Formats: sequence, structure tokens, C-alpha cells
Amino acid sequence: MKGIDTKHVTAFRAAKLKSGEQILAHLEGWVGDVMGKGDKTQRNGQFILTNERACFYRKGLMGEVFETIPLPKITSVETLSRMGWRVLRLHTSHDELAFKTFEAKESFEQVYELLEQHRHQTPASPGTSQSDPMEQLKKLGELRDSGLLTEDEFAAKKVTLLARL
Repeated sequence: MKGIDTKHVTAFRAAKLKSGEQILAHLEGWVGDVMGKGDKTQRNGQFILTNERACFYRKGLMGEVFETIPLPKITSVETLSRMGWRVLRLHTSHDELAFKTFEAKESFEQVYELLEQHRHQTPASPGTSQSDPMEQLKKLGELRDSGLLTEDEFAAKKVTLLARL
């Protein structure tokens, strides 16, 4: 799932990671078809899940392959397990990304759960400061102290905010 960066993840960090964006998890695998031709050619690389988008990235000697879908644009997610390999298929209103992997079932399911968790988070309202986690943490503390948030809700959001520091 996460762990040691592969050459593709290292290249993604250097060339594609946006300011304030964090890699949550990655899986090694491929897009395309094993015997595919043209745009269906198999391309080995990494599925990279960040706090903002789901990406497939491959950096090679002859160029790169980069497909990305912002998390809020994902309308549905399908998974499939078949004979030791797994498929994660992301749909938008006009696009699809089908990623295949031989990664362990546990790693695959953790990435799927993280994807679902983060794509269903509501974006902050325009008046909310996304750039200052300390200010947001302060406000959360006030909401907890006033009884509007439970201790468990506060603790869960606190972990997310502290990860952004």
C-alpha cells in the first residue's frame, strides 16, 4: 500500500505533486490490456492516491503516462478480484480509469477504503481557511467544548489536521 517509494512514486513527487497535496497510498500495477495495442497498450506504473486526486503515473525513458481524476469528480468505484489480480475501476461522468494489480488483498482493500473515505469528504466552504490547520484545530476545539462535536469526532478530525502540518 504505502511504504517504500518506487521510481514512479519518486518521479511523481518531484514532477506532479501539488503544493499542500499529500500521497496517502500507492499500489504497483498497470493500465491497459496485456496484449493491447494503441491506447489499450499495457503500461506498468503506480496507482497513486493523494488527498486531492487519484492518479496513474509511469515515468520511463521515452516519456511518461499520467492520468488523474480529482476525488470529487469520481461518481462510482468498482472493484474486481480474479485469479490473484485485482481491478480498481474509477468512473466520472465522462471518463474511466481501470487500474490492475497483483498487490496483496489487504493492501488493495486499504487503498479502496482510503479512496472511498476521501472522495466522500465534503470540501470546505469558501469562508473556511484550508491553509491553516492550527486555526481549524482551534475552531474544532471550540466546537467540542460547546458540545457540538463529540470527543471521538474531534479526535478523528484532529488526526487529519495534524497530518497537514
